[in-house]
Amino acid sequence: MQIDHVSGQPYYAQLVEGVKQDVAHGILRVDDQLPSVREMAKQHLLNPNTVSKAYKQLETQQIIRTVPGKGTYVNAVTPTSVRSELQKKLQQIVSQAQQAGVSFTELHSWLDQMEGNPL
Repeated sequence: MQIDHVSGQPYYAQLVEGVKQDVAHGILRVDDQLPSVREMAKQHLLNPNTVSKAYKQLETQQIIRTVPGKGTYVNAVTPTSVRSELQKKLQQIVSQAQQAGVSFTELHSWLDQMEGNPL
């Protein structure tokens, strides 16, 4: 996982996305232990508060869990949590499309096209 220190994206958001990508690509597996907040901060040259914010967001999304006195671990990704996350992302895309003047009908036609030609 890489943190881009010149990107406009907040560091905590990059960390959240990085952990999610590592889980999605099998780099991090169920029950793998993540570094402590301080260790993660040291590895990526971040403030511990930034890492803590990312970890809290990942816990809220049920990607990770913290066991007091033991550490932070990757949770099993359930189909329900994946669907929920996909729905949130789709809502963001629809909102961005509407702001850009793309109609719902046009988005629907894009999805129809993609159904026949997966990426």
